[in-house]
Formats: sequence, C-alpha cells, structure tokens
Amino acid sequence: MQKFSLGHTVNRYSSVTSESIRCFLEDADGSVLIGGVFGLFRFRPSTGAMEQVFKAEPNDICLSVFKDKGRRIWVGTFLHGFYCIEGGQVRNLLRSTVNWEQDPNQNISRALYEDSEGRYWASVTGGVGRFDPATGKITYMLHDRHPELRSYAVVHAFYPVDGHTFAALGNSGIYYYDTQKDSVWIPAFLKEQRYADTKYFCMLKDRHGVEWFGTEDGILVFDPRHKEATVLTESDGLPNNAVTALLEDNEGMVWASTLNGLCKIAPREDPAGKGFSVVSYGETDGLQGGKFYENAALKTRSGLLFFGGAHGFNYFNPSEIRYDRSDNHPVFTRFYLFNNPLKVNEAYNGHVILTQTVDRTSEIRLRHDENFVMIEFSGLNYVNPSHTYYKYKLLNYDKEWNEVVADGSGRATYTGLQPGEYKFVVYTANGDKIWGKTPAEITITIAPPFWATAWAIAVYVVLAAGLMVWSWRRFRRRAQLKIRMAQEANERKQREELDQMKFRFFTNISHEFRTPLTLILTPLGALIHDTGEPELKKKLEPIYNNARRLLNLVNQLLDFRKLEMKGERLRLKMNDMVSFLEEAVRQFTELAASREIELSFEPKVERLFMNYDSDKMYKMLNNLLSNAFKFTSAHGQVRVTVEKVSEDGRPYAAIRVEDTGCGIAEKDLPFVFDRFYQTATEGQPAGQGSGIGLHLVREYVKLHEGKVTVESRTGEGTAFTLYIPTDLHGGGAAPAAEEKAEYRDEESEIHDMPPTETGRKKILVVEDHDEFRHFLVEQLQKDFCVVEARDGVEGEQAARTELPDLIVSDLMMPRMDGMELCRRLKGDIQTSHIPFILLTARSSDDSRIGGYEAGADSYISKPFNWEMLQVRIRQLIEQKERRQKMFRKSIDVSFEAITTTSIDEKLMEKALESVKKNISNPEYSVGDLSLDVGMSKTQLNRKMQAIVNLTPLQFIRSIRLKRAAQLLKATTCSVNEIADLTGFNTIKYFNLHFKEEFGMTPTQFREKEGKAQNDVTIG
Repeated sequence: MQKFSLGHTVNRYSSVTSESIRCFLEDADGSVLIGGVFGLFRFRPSTGAMEQVFKAEPNDICLSVFKDKGRRIWVGTFLHGFYCIEGGQVRNLLRSTVNWEQDPNQNISRALYEDSEGRYWASVTGGVGRFDPATGKITYMLHDRHPELRSYAVVHAFYPVDGHTFAALGNSGIYYYDTQKDSVWIPAFLKEQRYADTKYFCMLKDRHGVEWFGTEDGILVFDPRHKEATVLTESDGLPNNAVTALLEDNEGMVWASTLNGLCKIAPREDPAGKGFSVVSYGETDGLQGGKFYENAALKTRSGLLFFGGAHGFNYFNPSEIRYDRSDNHPVFTRFYLFNNPLKVNEAYNGHVILTQTVDRTSEIRLRHDENFVMIEFSGLNYVNPSHTYYKYKLLNYDKEWNEVVADGSGRATYTGLQPGEYKFVVYTANGDKIWGKTPAEITITIAPPFWATAWAIAVYVVLAAGLMVWSWRRFRRRAQLKIRMAQEANERKQREELDQMKFRFFTNISHEFRTPLTLILTPLGALIHDTGEPELKKKLEPIYNNARRLLNLVNQLLDFRKLEMKGERLRLKMNDMVSFLEEAVRQFTELAASREIELSFEPKVERLFMNYDSDKMYKMLNNLLSNAFKFTSAHGQVRVTVEKVSEDGRPYAAIRVEDTGCGIAEKDLPFVFDRFYQTATEGQPAGQGSGIGLHLVREYVKLHEGKVTVESRTGEGTAFTLYIPTDLHGGGAAPAAEEKAEYRDEESEIHDMPPTETGRKKILVVEDHDEFRHFLVEQLQKDFCVVEARDGVEGEQAARTELPDLIVSDLMMPRMDGMELCRRLKGDIQTSHIPFILLTARSSDDSRIGGYEAGADSYISKPFNWEMLQVRIRQLIEQKERRQKMFRKSIDVSFEAITTTSIDEKLMEKALESVKKNISNPEYSVGDLSLDVGMSKTQLNRKMQAIVNLTPLQFIRSIRLKRAAQLLKATTCSVNEIADLTGFNTIKYFNLHFKEEFGMTPTQFREKEGKAQNDVTIG
C-alpha cells in the first residue's frame, strides 16, 4: 500500500514528466501555489484539482514563491527576474536589460525575504542584495559592505531567524545577517573545518530549539543547550547524503527530502541507544521517481507536507499514514566459522559443531582457537525486503546495539573472541521500522585452552604461592645485604668526607699561609737586595731560604689537593729532557757541597727532545732529589741518570735517581707511594716529611702515561726510576695564551728600568689585608703617588674619582672581589683604559684564565718577588706611553695598536670618524666632538689624555695635520689648498702647528717625502 500521494502539473503519460517542481506557497483559501518549469499552478488538496494561473506570465522556471506583508505574491524565476502578482495583475521586474546573449544569468532570482521594517532582500546573481520592490533593482549588494561575503555568490534560500535577522544558505556555506545592525556572523560550531566549505541547502529549527541543517554531506544537527553537534549520513539510514529540504510534522518528526527519496527522523527511544531513528522511503512507497529539489517543501496549516521533485510532487499527512504493524520474528539461517558455512553433522577440525539446523540450535560450543565467527539471519520481510532493519548485540562483548538495514538477510561478524560464554540477540523490523517484540537468540561458548582450565589455574596458584615464598626469602636476603652495603657505603662516605675535610683544611690553611709568606718574602727579598752589609745579608739569606722552603711545602699541599680533585692537566711542550735534567740537578750543587755529598748527573744520551710538562717534571725531580739528600749522610753519593729505553714497543725516557742513604725496609716498599704513608727507617725518626711527596710523584707520572719504580736495600741506598713516554703529543695541551703572558710576566728577567717621565704617576692599591696594603703603599710611595682602598667597593669609587694611571688589586676581598672590580672598571668607558694588575694567593689555571677574561693586564701569584712587581708596573706604564708616542709620530692612524680594550678602540674610532666628517670645517669644536661621541667635555678630556695624551682640541688638530701630511705626500695640491681642505683658516696658523707636529714646514715635508698616489684616507 502506497503511503504518499503523487501530484503533477501536467498530464502524466509516463513516470518521467520533467516538470521540476521548485517551490510551494499556501494561499488564504487553503489552496497551494506550485511553481515549476512550466510556470505557476494552483492545487486544491481537498479535491486534487490542478489549474495553471496566469498562463502568459510567468513563463519561466519558477524558483521561489513568496507572499509579503501586503499580501502581494512574488515569484522568483530563473532568467526573468521577479514577478509581482497583486490584485489579479502581474508585473515583471527586471534588474538588467542588457543583451541576454552576453549575460544570460543577469536576472536569476532565487529567493526573497522581507524584514520587520518592510525592507526586501533578494538572492540574485553574485549573492544577496537590498531589493527595491518598485523598480526591481538591487540598491546594493551585501558583499559591497561586507567583503567577506564575496565567496557566497550562490544563495539557495533564506531562513527567517526573527523579524530582522535571516540565515542565508548557499554553495559556500551559511551566514547570518542582522538587517537592523547591518552585521554578519557565522556561529562558532559552523566554522569548524569539517563543517566549513560545504553546500547548505535548507535549515530547520524544531520545537525543542534544535537546529537542523541540510547539506550535501548529510544532516548537521546542533543542540544549543548541550553544545553538541551530530551528523546523519547514509550510514545512519538516509537515502542519500545530499539533503534538499527539511520539515517538522505535528508529532515532532522531521521529514527530509534527498536526491534519492524521503526519510522520517525521530528521536530513538528503544534499546539501541543512538539519538535518532531513521526510516527511508522510495519510489515503491509512492514517491516521484526523480530527485527532490532544494527548499521545494511546504507544511500547510492543516498539517499536509509537500515535497517537490523532478517528476512531480508528493503530499501527505503524516498522521494519516498507515504503517505495517506486523510483529516480525527473525531466524538464523547460517553459521560461519572462518568464513566457512557449518553444515549439520559435518565434522570441523575433528569434531561436529552442529547437530541440527542453526535456527533450531540454542547453543554452539567451540574450541579456543575457533574464534572467527559470522552469523547470518533473516527478518522474513516479504512485503519490502529491501527495507529490512536489524539491530543485534553480542552480550558480554558489544557495549551498544548495532543497527543495520539490509536487502533481505543480515550478517554479524566477530573476530578474536576470547574464551567465555556469549549470547547473540537480534531483533528485526519491517519497511516501516516497526520492531518485532521477539528476538532470535543463540549462545556461543568458547572453551579455554588447556593452560587456562580450572586445574591449570590451580597449578598456577600453587606455583605462584611457592614463587612468592621464594621471592620473599630472596628479597629479605637482598634487603639485609643492601642494608650491610649501605652501612659500608655510609662508612666509606664518612671516611671520604673526613678526608675531604682534611683536604679542605689543608687547602684553606695553605691559602692563608701564602699572604703572610708574601709579607715575609717580599720585604725580605727587598731588604737583601738593598742592603750593603755582607754580615746582615748572610744572616738574612737563611731566613729567606727557609721561608721559600715553607712556600714549597704550601705549594705541595695545594698540588696534592688539586690532584685529589682531578683538577690537574698536562701542559706538554717540546724540549730537551737532558738539558732540563742537567739544569734541575745543578740547583742542588750548593746543597750537596754543604752536606759533603757527591752529586753527579750522567746522561746516556746526548740529546732527548720530547713532549713533557716541565713544571710537573721539575716537581717530581725536586721531590726525589730532596728525599735523596734528606736520607743520605755525609760522604754519600746521589746520582742522576737518563737513558732512552723501550718497553712493550713504546719508547720511554728512563730517569733514575739513586742514593747511598739508609734505604727503605722491604715491607714498606709497596706502600711508599700511598698518600700520608711514612716509613721509620733505622737511623731516621718516623714522621719526617708530609707523606705526600712520593704520592704526587706517582700521580704526575700517571698523568704522563708513565710509571715509577723503586729499588731499595736497608743500609745500602734507594733508587727511583721514572719512565716517561717520549711519544706524547702536545697539540692540545700547549699553555693557553693567558698563561704564556702570565709566565712571561712572572719569569722574565728582572732588570732596572729608567724612570718613565718626570713627575709621579698615580697608582691605586686595593687590598683588604691591612699589613700587606700598608707594605705595598710604603714601597710604592718611593716612586709613585699612591691611593689606597680596603675592598672592591672602595676601590671602584676611588678609581672613578682619582682616575689613577694603574691599579694593583688583591683577588679575594669582602663586598666586591678583585675579579668583579676589574670587570666593572674595564667595562666602563671612563676607566677602561687603566692598566690592572691582579694579586692573589690562588695559583690555579682557572683563576688565571678568569682574571684575564675579566680584563686584567697582568696576574701575579702570591708570594712574589718585589722587584718583579715593580718591573711589571713600570712596563705597563711604559707600554702606555709608547702607544701614545706612536700615535703622535705616525701620520696613519690605527687605534687597534694604541688601545688595550675594545671599548676604548670603539670610542677613538668614533671620535676619528667625527673629525674626518668635519675635516674641512674650521668651526668644528670640542663641544661638537663631545656631542658626537656622547660624552661631556670633562669626561672626553680625561679619556683623550689617558689614551693618546692629547686634549680633545689637540686631538682634532692632530688629525687635521695628519690628513694634511697625507695630502702633501700623495697629491699635488698647493699648501694653501691643503690648509683649506683640512680646516685651517690661515696659512700662518697652519704652518706654525705643522712645524710643531712634524718638526718641519709643509714645503720641507713635501720635498722630503716626495709625491705618492692620490686620495689616501686616514686609518
């Protein structure tokens, strides 16, 4: 029985009428105006009568029909604009009358909307515009005011939101327009990528406020209350994804037309659990055989629904549709295992599964590996088998009901089922989606494998219990062992911490010793040097030598600490080992003579050039020789030999130090290189020495990748042999540039220097130790004007106010240390030129490198020779004066050679550029120069005199004169022209200053230098 009535606007001779019904409008008398390809028709639902109205016009495809507030009927056509029907008269309004052959689409009129204020808005070619009902013209297009709408060129329909707002739906999407506020917006959820750039055909807001959007990709359903969006497609039961019209009937059901039939959509209230239930209808239910057009739908006041399509229109009252209420009961038709259908009493994998047909079987038992099953079932829908619905669920597996529509039989497939018991339940519904009340059910039991059976699980439990007991006992033993190990580790840590405390104590004490030793050695050295009394000098020298010996012990402690902290690194350098050893042995000549011990050096090779660390080699040899002399009595012998040997294919220098002393007991030999180990040899009391000297020797030898051996017999003597590889590479271990500079500063030959200049230079001394500061001030006051400061903060203030010629500063001070003071002063343009000497008890490489990185010009370790400090001070002052003289003598300017910091070089380069730019301007003054470089006149004057020993005015004049000298040398310009080019007003003034600068007149200078190339520039 057909559910839908079919109407036509033409006589029907076949199912294909091609009348293309596009629009509907209900008139006041209950009749319905229908627009299509053959014009406008009036249909009376009560009688089924159809008549054409206004046969002459409109004679075009009717796209829309609309009644305004004045009860005028407006018909939008495909090519002939709008037709206005008023009082039985028809009026055609064209927007354009240009030649149609040139632009056939100029009068397309798709839809019309009237807002609450009586303004008309039309969908025409190019988009939406303001429509003038009197002339049919478009006053303006919305995209002229809202450029973002230019892409919305095709709008199919308007959907009224309220009296002054409408939604425009088209090929490029949807937007909303407020006619009062002239504003456009798109809801946030429609801007999402999956909803954007989609064709929108229709829209509906149902009685619950839910918004429905018909698109080319299905129905978008948006619930504003819960902010949830759902998309319905063919997979949910739609006849086609392209949804052209939406209507809501009196019962709250939503009807949708598509390109391939109608469907009814209702909220689902059955156990399936989804939000919507979709029932589709096709041509067999009485629908017209073509597609349904966009927005070709109408709901009348009586509840009739109209949908227009390619071959007519359908109309129906949903409440009067008679549905098939039969109670369908599904049956199982086949059971598949791994895609193979099971047959009754047929063995599969060695056992029979079905003993009767599947529709009579209540339970199927399978093995654990038979877990790929498919069940086929039928709803016995003989009326409309292509619209048979099923919903099924495998209990204990599926969480939700699965719903499908099938053309007859349905199938459910399950793979990888785990062992267990399942029940498959399926319901069926007929073409009207009336679900049957009785399901078909079948139980599927999959047996577990033998390793998952009850008895196997019992075995597992017993094994697990045994394993837990064994694991607990093992864990307990391991916990006890871990506790013992933790206790031992804690004891080791405590011992190590105690050792570290000792190391730190020795190190701190050693650093504290260096400053008092400086106060002893430095004045003592100066006193020995200055005294002319031989007797006094003889008394002072043992004091000085013992102080030096004490300093060596302090240094040995620091070396030991550095070794323990893994801070020592080799600094290899190529040198002759024989010459080095000879010089080292020679230093013990006087000691040997005073002790009446025979000392000899017997090299077995004439030369032995190799890479080694001379500092560490000296310390090793000095330690071994000191021990040899310490334990050798008068008339004994100490002999040093060196030879080249080979062991395991590697060449070594074997350095042997042997003596005829008391020797070492055999039991002590394995421990002599251990730290803090001391022997008690006959004739020598225990506790002599620190017990770290030989330990240092062994560690230094290891750093050289060598080894040390000892041979000794009590009462006969001892021999130590150092094996140092001769193939060490020194590429990456050469001393850093900073260390080389420091080495030159401290080790260079001390010689008398002439006074730097008449007058006394100013030196700032920054030292927190009062005694040492007073000593430095007392000694320096003999030759310099001295300013003193107690720490870095006072030193910085004094440097900025006094602007000394040189700064001598300690490194470790309270409030601000010497490193930070140096960094600040070298980074300040006012003080960056001042030479800076750092004094410190720290002798590590990192401290030296840090000092030079901070900008220090020299780094001297305490204690130091007083004369060396004097020489270094005078060297730095003399270097500064030489740089100033070099600037004044040369006619070519290069500030890189006369400045010590980049900040000074940049300042002078900037000053030079400023003068060069104004070289020919005689009015360019000191004030102009100070503005150009960004300094006050006073600051600029101090800085210029400190760097080039010139006032700013003299600097400007000097640059002018140097440029004049270049021009005299390189060009043929006259002296008058050159004077003018370099900013001198008078030739007399130019000649006077030129002669002062170069010792000759400009003419004499040119005759002397000759002529050169033109256009030479300064710098």
